[in-house]
Amino acid sequence: MLSREILKYSLTEFTQQQATAFQNSPILSLLQQRSDFYDQLLLQLWQQFGFADRQDLALIAVGGYGRREMFPLSDLDILLLTDTPLAEPDQMQFNQLLNLLWDSKFQVGSSVRTLTECLDIGRNEISVATNMFESRFLCGKKALWQALMSSLYQPDFWSMHDFFHAKIAEKTERYARYHNTSYNLEPDLKHSPGGLRDLHLIAWIMLRQYGIHSLEAMSQKGILFPEEYQELSHAQTVLFRMRFALHLQLKRYDNRLRFDRQLQLSEQLGYTGEGNQPVEAMMKAFFRATQSISQLSRLVLAHFEQTILSPLQKKGDKLPLDECYFLRDNLIFCHNQRDFSLQPQRILDLFYHLTQQPNAKVSATTLRQLRLALKKLNQPLSDLPEARQCFLRLFKQPRFVQRAIVPMHQLGVLSSYLPQWRDIEGLMQFDMFHLYTVDEHTVRVMLKLESFLDPQNAEKHPLCCELMPRLAEPSRLYLAALFHDIGKGREGDHATVGAADMRQFALQHQFSPAEADEMAWLVAEHLTMSVTAQRRDIHDAEVIRQFAKKVKNLTALSALTCLTVADICATNKTLWNDWKRSLFLKLFQLTRQQLALGDQSLDTQTLARQHQQTALNQLTAELGDTENTILLGFWQHCPLHYFTRHTPTQLVWHAIKYVKNPQLPMVLVSNQYARGATEIFIYAADQPQLFARLAQTLSQKKITIHDAQIITSENGLVLDSFIVSEINGQPLNDDRSRQIHRALHNTLSQTANQTFKLIKKPIKHQSFRRKTKLRFLADSHPNQTAFELFTLDREGLLAHIGDIFNRLSLNLLNAKITTIGERAEDFFVVSNNRQQALSEAEKQALTDVILAELTR
Repeated sequence: MLSREILKYSLTEFTQQQATAFQNSPILSLLQQRSDFYDQLLLQLWQQFGFADRQDLALIAVGGYGRREMFPLSDLDILLLTDTPLAEPDQMQFNQLLNLLWDSKFQVGSSVRTLTECLDIGRNEISVATNMFESRFLCGKKALWQALMSSLYQPDFWSMHDFFHAKIAEKTERYARYHNTSYNLEPDLKHSPGGLRDLHLIAWIMLRQYGIHSLEAMSQKGILFPEEYQELSHAQTVLFRMRFALHLQLKRYDNRLRFDRQLQLSEQLGYTGEGNQPVEAMMKAFFRATQSISQLSRLVLAHFEQTILSPLQKKGDKLPLDECYFLRDNLIFCHNQRDFSLQPQRILDLFYHLTQQPNAKVSATTLRQLRLALKKLNQPLSDLPEARQCFLRLFKQPRFVQRAIVPMHQLGVLSSYLPQWRDIEGLMQFDMFHLYTVDEHTVRVMLKLESFLDPQNAEKHPLCCELMPRLAEPSRLYLAALFHDIGKGREGDHATVGAADMRQFALQHQFSPAEADEMAWLVAEHLTMSVTAQRRDIHDAEVIRQFAKKVKNLTALSALTCLTVADICATNKTLWNDWKRSLFLKLFQLTRQQLALGDQSLDTQTLARQHQQTALNQLTAELGDTENTILLGFWQHCPLHYFTRHTPTQLVWHAIKYVKNPQLPMVLVSNQYARGATEIFIYAADQPQLFARLAQTLSQKKITIHDAQIITSENGLVLDSFIVSEINGQPLNDDRSRQIHRALHNTLSQTANQTFKLIKKPIKHQSFRRKTKLRFLADSHPNQTAFELFTLDREGLLAHIGDIFNRLSLNLLNAKITTIGERAEDFFVVSNNRQQALSEAEKQALTDVILAELTR
């Protein structure tokens, strides 16, 4: 007799046996063994509870259990099919069986229905109908199950046409929930696009039409080409093994590849390497599998719709496109599929025709033949001179990225053309910053560049929409975008590796050496503008001079600006905001001015005087004599860079607030002066641990700091500015601004002698392994030291760093705060207590303390 204890023990023991056998057993065998295990238990329980002699009941496996696809945490879905509605004593008896299973830790999904009820509910709910199509007889009255299966295939239940379109609608809704891409940071093995549900979708359609559901049966019937069968079988095995291993790891049902699970899962699956290499290898296999499933399921179902479901009707006339392709009913067909193999360069002509026929699609049959031909290529397409001409021709066509590059990527044509592309296909970086795989990100960068040609995007990207149409040869920028990350996954700096590939490609494709150098430079320097804007002091004339020296001319600056913005936007859609837009615009404007000056440096003194005079002209009409006197006293002790770093509008803001109420401390909070973010300005007496106190206050209020300017006047007063936002990147609303104002004012009003107590918080993202590193930068200023800090982000990080500065008697002069997913990449400028640059011994002391305290 099966008791709760025996069932629990049996389930635990069986799962342990499968866990032990996992590494060396075929995954399909493990799934079917688990299904058989459940079958045997249910048969014993069926007898134990007295149902074996009943001739009016049938126990049916449905859903995943019905198709014998059972993972360790899969639901045990069963249907009790009855001749007539179940009597109350029988219902109670069946409930006791179910309760025993539940008490024994089996995850049971059950329903009790008559044949009529099954059909009525199935007609109204496509998911119920689908489960019944997958049903498998277990025990009881088999004729009942046979009657059900016969009824399911009748015209009055779900016609093939209605069933197909209902399942496609389900797919569309599911894809939308996952933003129409499997390239999510923490994808779902089952439901993400390209996941197991897409395999199920093919199976359901073929089950309804032909009564078959396995990939092997589809291959035998000719629904799948042998090569497609092999590809889908491999992809299915990858996802099956990942899901099975994940279920062995978890205690509760889930299919998400969360960051905190990925490292253990990769090791469990046998991936090896240092650091995050096992995760990246596992995720590369995952994304390649989902791409295969997504593409082939779409093509197979499109072929099914075009050849099986489409009503018989007169076809339109053939419109020749060239000797290889013709257009009919807005579908592009190939005259002879052998052309793909005999003249491989003609593959690229297909995508040229897509750019010329904006409303056309390629027929599913043609695409499937194309995929087969690509697998038989014995050399990269770029080795063929004719193919090189066809490839470059694409870059001159309208909307070529959307119409040609995107489908070429999806169908594997890019990897067949560029050997290096294969290295970045499905390459995911184990972090919370890069939302997409490297190949997907690259295509999105090109799409973003193309969007800069659309005037409708001028409001969001005014500078890039102005620059992009002016580029004389935009194709070279697009090619640089294609190569900008192609060096990832290989040894060495990816920008340097990619630049070498870019130069080789350009010369192979008959670009001049100067043009090759231009494209290689863009690839090599594609991060330089981003680093300069976000991790350097762009108000420093020397920083601008060095950046302009690297850029050399306005054409290169324009191209690099467009590439940089596209790169940021295509990395993570939350990164680009009004604050960054204004930051990059400022860098572009200052660099353009520097380029016009040639070898001369920007005159910061003149700029400061201009800002001050412009502000004074605005203030004169608003201030009386007494207030003007207060203003001059305020400005008298402000250092030159106070006027350089603030616009005249900001200077007016500070001045009016102070002269109207010349009391310290003064705290100003506004959204008017830092577009897309909130600016905080503080004028107060300096005090020990001031930066640490302010940073800790903001951290406790869940405020993100993006930029900090620390200015100390000659008379010991600070003029500090912070650019901040909410954690989600939005500026502070009025209520939050008032709250932050009060909190900062209270902090500044505390006595300087009050002991500062640092509040340490744990690292937010424990799943990641990142080494804390310091990198000191060459600085033209003899009295200061600049350095970059790379570490895992954590709440209160800036307060902790400020506390370290205070303990080491260092003065913080400037800070740029960059949070990239789970990591912080921050820039600081400091001096010692003698107002000098740090000595080598002081640098070492700073390094030792930071590494000791910020390395977990």
